Order: sequence, then structure tokens, then C-alpha cells
Amino acid sequence: MYRYISEQGFKTPAIINSLKIFVRDFKDVQSVSATKLNSEEIASALEIHSLQWHPTKDSTQIHKEFKFNSFKETFAFMGSISTVAEEMHHYPKWTQKENVVHVEISTNECSGISVKDILLAYTMDQLAMEITNTQIISVCDSPKVIDSQILNTWNQNFSKTEEILQNLQRNTAQL
Repeated sequence: MYRYISEQGFKTPAIINSLKIFVRDFKDVQSVSATKLNSEEIASALEIHSLQWHPTKDSTQIHKEFKFNSFKETFAFMGSISTVAEEMHHYPKWTQKENVVHVEISTNECSGISVKDILLAYTMDQLAMEITNTQIISVCDSPKVIDSQILNTWNQNFSKTEEILQNLQRNTAQL
């Protein structure tokens, strides 16, 4: 992360502040303003949360392909995300074939990518990881989505980035 910040010239707390949303549970997300992120903000948000999602060239959506070990895992993932998306009132576009789910996310209200998309992508990554680490016996199995755990780590990622940025600024000032 330190290397990324110094290489990319990630100098301004304004970028971090423009990406922060603090919500207690996924139901609060629908009240978050849907401001379109520019390409620098999108890249920063993906980096802050260590997301391997890819923005389109015109920065109107992010996409990713999830591969699971079985159809049961794939179905459990889609079921878990459906529950979260319903709470958020923010829905992905996806296609599924066998053990693969291709996901595209964007925010219609701003005709592009918003922080809501980044949060949904982050949540999808966390749930995909949980599913691959859980034994899924039936397509009806799905991990219990614990909003507070996912949202706490989301918020901690911002705090860690701010701390790194402050240390970088202090070190630069000492030079």
C-alpha cells in the first residue's frame, strides 16, 4: 500500500474523504448520495479495499468474474448477494454459467460508478471468500451475512490508508 501511494501520487485526504461512507447496516446504503466517481477515485477505492475489480474504459461500471468449486457454492453466493442487494436497494447485473458468475455493477442515478458500487463489490468479495472457506452441502446453504463485520473492515481500510498517508506526509516533510 505504501508503495502504491508514493508511486501514484496519492497525496490528498480529499480523495479518501470523497470515498468514505459510514453505515451501520446495509439498509442505510440506500440513503447514501450516489455521486459519480472519477477514474482516480475509482482506482483509489479499489486499492484501499484491495479489490481486483476492473472498471470499463469509460468508467461507467466495474466488473469481475467469480469462479467457484461447485454449482452449490455458486448458487449460495448468488443467494447471499441477493439478500444484501435487497437490503441495499442496489443490484448487480450478473450472468451465471455452471460454477462461474460474471458481475457488472454501476449506479443508474449517476450513470457511472459510485461508492455504493465499491461497497457492493467489497461485500461480494468478502462473501465469495466466506463461501469458498465454508462447506456448502446444499444450494440452499449460504453463510450468515453479518453486516457489522463487513462494514467494520470496510471502515478499517479507510483508517489504515489515512494512517499510511499521514506517515508518508510526515516523512516527506522531514526530508
